Amino acid sequence: MNTLVIDYIKNTELDKQIKDLSTTTIDCDENDWVKKIFESVDNNKNEDDYKGYYNFTIPKLGENGSCSMKTEFEQFDLTTVYGERTSTSDLHLWRLYQIINELQKLTNVDWLGIYKKTTYKNSNNEDEDCLLKLAYCGEFSRPIFPLTDYFQTISNNSWVGLNGKSKVIQSLATYEGVYYNCSDKVKSEICIPILDNNQNVIGIIDAESWKDNHFNTKILLEIVKVAISLSNHL
Repeated sequence: MNTLVIDYIKNTELDKQIKDLSTTTIDCDENDWVKKIFESVDNNKNEDDYKGYYNFTIPKLGENGSCSMKTEFEQFDLTTVYGERTSTSDLHLWRLYQIINELQKLTNVDWLGIYKKTTYKNSNNEDEDCLLKLAYCGEFSRPIFPLTDYFQTISNNSWVGLNGKSKVIQSLATYEGVYYNCSDKVKSEICIPILDNNQNVIGIIDAESWKDNHFNTKILLEIVKVAISLSNHL
């Protein structure tokens, strides 16, 4: 197995959660499909698609920032956190959505998202670290996960974003740890960090399945491969 993959597995403690990772083979060379996407451009630009990258539907939040209002929705403007729309941001988001689409085909997950670590203005109009959803497929979901001590007690995404370790839930029916419930359909989930060369968290990948035990070793390693590749592109 590629050294980058082995180091990532150990550093994020995936080896403590999934058996037989070290004996599974997966290609992870510098010419992988993620790199090719980041070398590509959109020659058939569809303006409606790009509008959807910046403005999308999200669930209204309940008490303490929970996602309990599952039948009430509102619109979110990505530029309020990500910054103004430019040709550079257009291309970056398009590439991330190409990665989401390809990775979903490879893993057959029901929800998939890429988040970037950044700052935003919280409810007190104070700058606060957060995870911002840049690209996803699946049901509507919240766009921002605060990186705070409180939120890591209720959200796997925030916990991974703060601690730089992976979280694997093979069956929510038997899981007793931290979990942020935005959909009753979810049966299994993984959340893994995107790390820079100094092992600092710069984002996360979150994937969910409507089936128990969906995340076998092969699927998990496909997602790890993308997380490693995104370390230079997020």
